[in-house]
Amino acid sequence: MPGFEPDFDDTEWTEGWRHVPIVQVPPGAHPSGYRVQRHILQQADVFGRRYRLSSPLDCAFLYDPDGRLWMSNTPQERMMMYNNGCRSYGRVLVGGLGLGLYPQYAAMGAAGEATSFTIVEHSAAIRAIVEPTLRESLSLPLEIETGDIEQWLSGPVTTRYDTIFVDTWDTLDAALLPTINALRDLALLHLAPHGRALMWGYRWMVRLFEEACRQLLAVSPSERRGWLTAGERASASAMALLTPVVDHFQGRAAEDVDEALAWCRHYAIHCVE
Repeated sequence: MPGFEPDFDDTEWTEGWRHVPIVQVPPGAHPSGYRVQRHILQQADVFGRRYRLSSPLDCAFLYDPDGRLWMSNTPQERMMMYNNGCRSYGRVLVGGLGLGLYPQYAAMGAAGEATSFTIVEHSAAIRAIVEPTLRESLSLPLEIETGDIEQWLSGPVTTRYDTIFVDTWDTLDAALLPTINALRDLALLHLAPHGRALMWGYRWMVRLFEEACRQLLAVSPSERRGWLTAGERASASAMALLTPVVDHFQGRAAEDVDEALAWCRHYAIHCVE
């Protein structure tokens, strides 16, 4: 797919993030009700496994007005942002400000080769908290707008970007793939020649879908719809995403599992809302 590499895996293990200094959002409570706390971690969960860190790590945690953890910059997040940053160059459009990690990794002279950033952040409160720190950390041109990245990408193409990075979902869930694919397709319209679109956690979500397909196809063909119906209690949207898989393999056993999963992967990458 020109402009997008679905097999790029931003969960690939790397120690590179440790060697790029970042400026963190300072701790404190904000008028919006959000608050930032800093904690020194001795161990952390990274891609489903707990690791003891080789040295203590100062991390920021952002809590929403209801006290729920909303964002953090723990090792897993830093690793994923670093990997995306390494693939970034030129004029960059960003959907989602986060805690300001990605631009610091993507910037020319850090891990990436970005020369300017335009960031669209939905929340005015998040922008107020993170923007001052990000401006302090970057010496590159930086424009931040409060708005909706989907509406931005749905608008007329006025500027071509070398890199578009979108991170506006709060969980890595395969059920989100149709929505994310639609965002990706909009982003591709705004790319410069040879530009690239990056979707946070994309390969992870496709892997989750592949694993669900593997479990589904292991069920007897006559029992697959019942398997879906039972799963709807846990996630109706996820089961709806699997319905075309049941239809495609109706009445057939998946004798060649790799071939069947290749079809499932192609479907997952191209399905849209």
